[in-house]
Order: sequence, then structure tokens, then C-alpha cells
Amino acid sequence: MKKIVVSLLFIPSVLFSQQQVDIPWPTLAKSDWPMIKHDPQFTGRSPYRGPQTPTIIWTADLEDGIFSGPVIGSDNNLYFGSYFQDPYFLGLSDYFYSYTADGKFRWQYKTGTSRPPQSGILIDSGNTIYFGSLDRYFYALNPDGTLKWKYYTTAPIPENVVPNIDLDGNIYFTNGLGGLYSLKPDGTFNWNIKYENGFNPRIPVFSPDGQTIYIAGRDSNLFALDPNDGSIKWKFRCGRMQKAPLVDNEGNLNFLAMGNPEYFYSLSSEGDERWKFLVQGIGPAGSYSAPTMDYEGNLYFIAFDSTFIGYYPMAMYSLNYEGKFRWKYIFENIGSYQEDIWQPLICDTMGTIYAGSTFGYYYYAISKDGQLKWKLPLEWNKKQVDNTGAISKDGTLYIGVHGSADYTGFTKTLIAIKDTGTVSVNEKTSEPSDYKLYQNYPNPFNPLTKINFNIRKTGNVKLEVFDIYGSRVAILVDGIKREGENSVIFDGSRLASGVYVYRLQAGDFTSTRKMTLLR
Repeated sequence: MKKIVVSLLFIPSVLFSQQQVDIPWPTLAKSDWPMIKHDPQFTGRSPYRGPQTPTIIWTADLEDGIFSGPVIGSDNNLYFGSYFQDPYFLGLSDYFYSYTADGKFRWQYKTGTSRPPQSGILIDSGNTIYFGSLDRYFYALNPDGTLKWKYYTTAPIPENVVPNIDLDGNIYFTNGLGGLYSLKPDGTFNWNIKYENGFNPRIPVFSPDGQTIYIAGRDSNLFALDPNDGSIKWKFRCGRMQKAPLVDNEGNLNFLAMGNPEYFYSLSSEGDERWKFLVQGIGPAGSYSAPTMDYEGNLYFIAFDSTFIGYYPMAMYSLNYEGKFRWKYIFENIGSYQEDIWQPLICDTMGTIYAGSTFGYYYYAISKDGQLKWKLPLEWNKKQVDNTGAISKDGTLYIGVHGSADYTGFTKTLIAIKDTGTVSVNEKTSEPSDYKLYQNYPNPFNPLTKINFNIRKTGNVKLEVFDIYGSRVAILVDGIKREGENSVIFDGSRLASGVYVYRLQAGDFTSTRKMTLLR
């Protein structure tokens, strides 16, 4: 059962609130949500009102799932990468996408490395799109989806890594060996540093004046670095931080550090402790999330609750600007499972906090007073949320979801939620593009199956079948096909039982799916 616990010592937050304003950042795209967590201070705060009801206005089927994003460009289009890790290196999952704000396919960029671009995304003032990939490259794409440049690092750039940008347009990110890189806007090298055990996969954030980088160590400590050369300005000794600190208007740093006991800290820009709030004393069971702050200076973060002996549910906490407890919202258990929220939190201009379960059941909207506004069901063990989502000027919340990185074939993985919508996800979804490759039927099959596909305009089409080792076993279509719905029958009578991959190519569009032959 869900419980709301409110302190008996609650003091209205207005007495302690610190009015927050948006910090100008001219090198970042002038858009509604240009980077993961919205801004270089990682506040996760939108100047717009998000959805107050869980009304889904459209979904799109990105079958490889979405780990990071979407973000919103200055053209109001959406940008995000795939998640599925192709175990056979068949080149099935290494795509980065752009969709329109109403869920229509614009373009896709294929890295050609068979490794998915799972890292965070950032768009600069010139509309260059930056992201990292498990293939060890950091990419810069033009707004039309063509490659601008790519930079090779010595290790994969994993999930949870979020790039950031300084006031000169230099880009900063970490890789799997824990190195922090700085690149010029043209992709040339500035510097690379690694202190102690490195920073993987921690996130660099900036002071309001852009003169200091703050980043957590892989194992412990918070570092303040000079962006010119990566040298250390100061270091604060603390437990391990899973994501990044939040920097407010005054330059104070706010974060949860794992430990026993476990504290939520607020530090000055010089690394001095302003205050710390005791969260729990059950051991170093920290949070993989990152906090958000509303315009009144109230803080929100995820941690375990230790109120009940032997039972430690996940909870959302709220503190005011001076570190005084406001409330906590305890997420309910469902059967033997509990909600487990790993994503960074975001909030809208009203202080509504949005959070989705990474291992659990729901996506939540919670009011700034700790009351549940709505929750949207996810599919347990099929749909997970690992990213912040994005709030647009018209009040739409865009979220990307995924399943296991070992599987593909998911549907309804890009979701748009808006108060003005009138339909549910089961009543209407947008097609991800005017091109579409459908799942074969029947599946599994023996030996015949039908494959349907949709073509936007008459033109050259190729439909091929491959085995799991990447060898082509059949060409089903290779020539002109009419626009609209098409179908073909595949006869697998000469093939052995097993999993096969079929791929459709039509112009710039490419899509793959799996099918199983059982003899």
C-alpha cells in the first residue's frame, strides 16, 4: 500500500525558499529540452507546465527500445538512440533517430559498428547533436542526420553517461575507463584526465558562471575541476554518488552520497558543507537517481526509506532550500516486487515531479506537496524507464522506454503524454514512419510465413533473410514495389530450425525483425 509520511515538524517551504531562475547558456540549443536533465547545471527543471493527467496522445514503435532521451532540438524535433545490444554483431541495433513532435519518422543514422548509442544526448546552439556509443566513439551529427565528425576513445561510452557543454562550446563526457574528455566544437582533442579510480559513468555539470566542472568519482568523492585543463580546484570527501550533483543559482551543489549513515548534502561553490540531511542508517543502499529542484528552491530525490524494520521501500523525499524535511512519498510494493527508480528526476514549472520505474510497474507524476497526481502503467519486465524524458512548450511530456538490452521487437517505446489528448494508447498510435516492416505471421512457423511491409512511395525495395551468423539465406524482394501495403511469403523448407533475421531496405529506411523456424 502507498503511504504518505509528513513530518510533524513541517514548516511551510516559503519561509526557507530560494527563488530559482533559469541560467542563460548561449552555447546550448534554444529549445524546450536541449539535453538530458535539461541544462548544464542538471536541475531537470522545465519552465513549462507538464501533463497533469496521464493522457497518451501517440506512441511510436522503436523495436530496439530507447535508453536515453528523447531530447528536443530548436526545430522541435525529437532525438534519441537505440538500446538493444545485438549479440551477433549483425548491424541490427546501431541507430540514432530523429522523429517529429507528432511521432513521425524523419531520419536515422547508422553508425555501422553494431553497437548501440545508449549515452545521453546534447544539442548545441548550432544544432549539432552529440552522443556517445558503446563502439567507443563520440559522435557529432548535423541536423539532417549526416555525420559531422566522430572521435575515438579508448573504451565504450556506456549508458548513463551524459555529455555537457561549456560557454565556449567545448564538449565534456566520460568513457568506460573512467576518463573525462574535453573536445573542441570541431571534434579535436583538448584534454583527458583521470583521478583516483576515474569517473565512469559519472556526469560533469557546470557552475552558473561556467568556470568550474563538478563531477563525482567512480568510488567516492566530489571533484571541482578547471575546465581549461581539468586540474583539481578542490575535492570533497564523501561516499559514492551514482549520477551527478545539482547546481542551483547560487552555485551550491546538492546530492545524495551512499554511506552508512547516508546523507543528502548541500555544499557551497567552494566545497564547504552548507548542511546535510540524514536519510537513513541501514547501510550504503543509495539511489541511482539524481535530484531535481523547483523554482522555489525545494529539492526532490529518491532514496530507500528505513521507517519499517526489515522492509526498505523506495521513496521520494523533499527538502526545502535550507535542508529541512518537507515530505516523503513511499512507493507501493506490488506483490513481491517494489518500484526501483534509477532515472534522474525532472519537474515542471508547477513543481510536478516526474519519475518512472526502472525495475517496477509505473511512471509517476507527483505534486510539489507530495501527492500522487497520476501514474501510468508500464509492462513489468518488458518496459523500463532509464531516462529523464523531455517537456515541451505545449505541455507534452515525451518519454522513451525499453526492455532488456538482450531483446528486440518491442512496441510503444516512444510515448507522448499531454493533457489535451483525447485517446488512450490502446485506441490510437502514430506509425513510426510511412515505412513499416511488420512481424511475420505465423511466428514461429513451419515452413511458410507471411511478411507484410508498408512503403510510402513506389520505388526500389530489398527484403532479405539472414541467419544468426549474418549470412544471407534468401532474397525475397529486390526491385520496384508499389506504395502502400505489400506482402511476401517466405518458404523456409530448405533451412534448418533456428532464429533468422529479415531486413527491409527502401531508400534511406532500414528495419529488421526476427523470426523463428521450427521444423
